Amino acid sequence: MRNIIIVGIVTIAVIFAAGCMAPGATPDPIIGTWSADEPELFNDTEFTYIFNADGTGNAVETYEDPVVTTDVYNLTWKSTGNGTYEAAFAHQLILSEDAKVFTILGDGSGDQFTGDGFVGVWTKDTPEEFDGVLYEAKFVFYENTTGLFSWYYQNNATLESSYPLVWSVENGVYRYSYPDDVSTFTLGTGGILTETWDNTTYTYTYTYTYTYTYTRV
Repeated sequence: MRNIIIVGIVTIAVIFAAGCMAPGATPDPIIGTWSADEPELFNDTEFTYIFNADGTGNAVETYEDPVVTTDVYNLTWKSTGNGTYEAAFAHQLILSEDAKVFTILGDGSGDQFTGDGFVGVWTKDTPEEFDGVLYEAKFVFYENTTGLFSWYYQNNATLESSYPLVWSVENGVYRYSYPDDVSTFTLGTGGILTETWDNTTYTYTYTYTYTYTYTRV
């Protein structure tokens, strides 16, 4: 994704109400599949958004590095009125029965972290290498449903960067989010969807799908 903290990033359903339509209302025009008009803006990655009627969706990345690979990210979205929307990436954690390992779902990585009980410090099982430098990733979850995701230099354990988050648990399912990592969308009169994210603008075109029924006579 376009975020530096790809190992465990982004936003949860607790931030947005799931329902975006009143019962019986006309379906929101953003619902459906939207493809990036200029894939080269994503380093030749084909990037697609899928918005579902229940306020959930997916971001799909397809790239060749060196073989064709597709990553699917979960997201939540809501209408903010006048043809504008907000969307954020969602992450779910699968906690082991002994509450000492969790696996991140929803970002394509499947990264695992080790800790002892959900509230506390969690350390990524394997370091990450960027430009020849090794980094250690850590989550901290506090009792007040806030927390931090941080990168540390492995050679001296000093902090490189840190990102505040919020978390929730419902029916035994843990989720976390980065409140600042939200995209704003505007649906124009010409049917073009414009996204503003991190001071950059992207455009998307609706992808139509057709179902054909054949009857053999």
